[in-house]
Amino acid sequence: MSKPRSKRPVFQRPGFWGIIAAGLLVLAATVIAVLNATLYNAEAPVEDYVAALTAGEGATAMAISAGYLADDAPEDISTVLLDGEPLAASAAPLEDAEIVAVDDEVPESFQDEELTQQVVEIRYQDADDQSRATSVVVDKPGTSWLFFDQWEMHPTPLQQIVLAPSRMPENSKADEPVAHLYEHPTPLLAADGEPAVIAAFAPSIIELEYQGTYLEAAEPATHAVTDLLGAGATSELAFQVDLTPAVDEAIHHQVQQQLERCTSQTVLKPAGCPFGYETTNRVVPETVSWSIGMPEVQYSWDGSEPAIDRIMATAELSAQEIDIGSGQQAATDYEEVFEMSAELELTPENLRVRPEWQ
Repeated sequence: MSKPRSKRPVFQRPGFWGIIAAGLLVLAATVIAVLNATLYNAEAPVEDYVAALTAGEGATAMAISAGYLADDAPEDISTVLLDGEPLAASAAPLEDAEIVAVDDEVPESFQDEELTQQVVEIRYQDADDQSRATSVVVDKPGTSWLFFDQWEMHPTPLQQIVLAPSRMPENSKADEPVAHLYEHPTPLLAADGEPAVIAAFAPSIIELEYQGTYLEAAEPATHAVTDLLGAGATSELAFQVDLTPAVDEAIHHQVQQQLERCTSQTVLKPAGCPFGYETTNRVVPETVSWSIGMPEVQYSWDGSEPAIDRIMATAELSAQEIDIGSGQQAATDYEEVFEMSAELELTPENLRVRPEWQ
């Protein structure tokens, strides 16, 4: 009877360690693939960028996006939206943004043939529940630790938004009008009186308010910085500028002040005034008294400058006349409806009526 052959331990069998090595390689490759797909993916730097925007951390967002201003950006460009509370407010709709790598072609101005590049889309809902999306470009300059993909955002220009009020009267810059972006002030006009320009990250939602003494934006104006424009390109934040209720009161007040120069004269034909009284009788000088009720002022703003169309009023005279034939004295009450014209000079903080009847 033969002696039973002893069995060799598994780890001593031929090929065992080869199988183990192959398995470890497969496992490592799987782990690397999973990490590259979830942690070291193209979306990762964009996720960090969006997190910095919503936190109002402008310096961090600038570093992640390699953000920069175009060489031809205005020297007085407003940076109020690039940090702190205004930045966080403009980026608030990105709180629940979906960040997805897509197969879109990289825009020509962002292409780099020496790098692997990917377009990543930031999808979000604005305050009106409207779906919006902004595409950004990320680059893969290489790997770290030989295996892990290294992704970073392609240098991204800050967006330039031109504030474009529908109309601003000449010389408005002298008043230094100020708009507010999320309650933070910013010049409405540039140093040369042209529309001001503000810098912003993309994506963001800009909300502008403007309230001057005589000019205002009756409703807040919003602008979505959605498309990523190339360096130096601009978009417009257009909004309507209207006259405030204070204009009507100021015009009437100044017209009345001008007319008081007429009613203060105790003569039948006040000098430089559009009304008067003629008579062949003698008038007792100290009895002459003029009065004018509330004038009706019509004004409009159809072009770049507001204008007074016409002023209607009624002058009332009270006096004592002496008939030159009989010598009899009697009271005279006289009314005259008259029309006047005047120029209106108006800027956001100043208003002046220049009468043309003097």
